[in-house]
Amino acid sequence: MDEILIVEDDQDIADLLALALGKEGWKSRHAADAEAALAALRQANFSACILDLMLPGMDGLSFLKVIRSMSILNAMPVIIASARDDEADIISGLELGADDYLPKPFSPKVMTARLRAVLRRTRSSGAGKGSGEGILERSGIILDPSRHETKVGGIAIELSATEFAILALFMREPGRVFTREQIIDFVKGPDYPVTDRAIDVHILSIRRKLGEAGALVETVRGIGYRLKDEA
Repeated sequence: MDEILIVEDDQDIADLLALALGKEGWKSRHAADAEAALAALRQANFSACILDLMLPGMDGLSFLKVIRSMSILNAMPVIIASARDDEADIISGLELGADDYLPKPFSPKVMTARLRAVLRRTRSSGAGKGSGEGILERSGIILDPSRHETKVGGIAIELSATEFAILALFMREPGRVFTREQIIDFVKGPDYPVTDRAIDVHILSIRRKLGEAGALVETVRGIGYRLKDEA
């Protein structure tokens, strides 16, 4: 059974989320601050994390940086749920490795739908579409879907679950141009409410993490993105 970590200092919101998750058949554990959340992560394996940003002590973005720097937690899906809803905060959260960003107030039904989508995408990238194809290798970039591992020039890099899924999509069909809508449909599912800007942020993060190899992820102006085919 999936267990979701709720990192939220507002007890009422945490209780509401726990109730909604329970109705979907998920277990949950509540941590009121980042330090308690880190302790929980050391004790158990969680399928995903719902993260508030305005926490006492270590804030949510700092917490996200910490877990994304840990190889054992790097692939864990994280959905930010925050009252900070301006574009700068959303971009910061996505660039640091969040898989989704849901401004408060939000509907519990919307949250569970987002959570189902991110869990489905994570599993398809690791055990469905990805593992059936085996290791993907293009122009010095190696993706191992079964281990959720990425290497560039033999050096391991850390990609979030969403970034991994996007890069795997490109590597399966190098040279093909994918529109932002097609990328959203693949990594999130049809009709998922994600903005084009969110996809652009993920692409920028992928390029940055790939280093010089990031130039292989090309922008096709007015259409979308592709992985350069060097065959």
